[in-house]
Amino acid sequence: MFVRDYMSLDPVTVSPGDTVGYALQLMKEHSIRRLPVVSKDKVVGIVTRQDLLRASPSSATSLSIWEINYLFPKVKIAEVMTKSVISISPGTVLEEAALLMKENGVSALPVVENKRLVAIITESDIFKALIDIFAFDYPGARLIMEVEDRVGVLYDITKIISSLGVNIITLAARRVEGNRVKIMLRLQDNDVSRVIRLLAEKGYPVMDAP
Repeated sequence: MFVRDYMSLDPVTVSPGDTVGYALQLMKEHSIRRLPVVSKDKVVGIVTRQDLLRASPSSATSLSIWEINYLFPKVKIAEVMTKSVISISPGTVLEEAALLMKENGVSALPVVENKRLVAIITESDIFKALIDIFAFDYPGARLIMEVEDRVGVLYDITKIISSLGVNIITLAARRVEGNRVKIMLRLQDNDVSRVIRLLAEKGYPVMDAP
């Protein structure tokens, strides 16, 4: 999975010379919490709803668009934006984008191609990717087991399941302590009792199932 698969195209932007009131207006209109700041087609900063509210009274969110623009005509985005912006390309792998957000404590990253802003990827986009990867919105049953982390263990488990003619929608694995790995499988069948029985017979007891 790549950033290009989940990024939000045509992001709403502001310029350094725009006002705080205008930015708040855009956020209200588009139900968003951050805006890339663009100057001459280049990303020069990013401003969040928190940045704007720190520069304005706490009652700003309840004011009308006209009241906001009347109260804050002189406060410019350049005064409140974050100038050190971490950006990525559409070809960046999705997990790298998620790691960058976590390590830097940010909820969105501008997506830049040929030095131009082409999209933005947010926490919500990452959440959507997780739902797709784990097929949470797809009918089926989920099985969880913990097994020895050794060569061929995934092959054994998938072979057992396929021998019953059951389709594996998705599979994920996570290492745990003691040379063990926890495996999550999502199967297309809703009734997986025969799968659970056969896995147990072959030495792969299921820890959790519907």
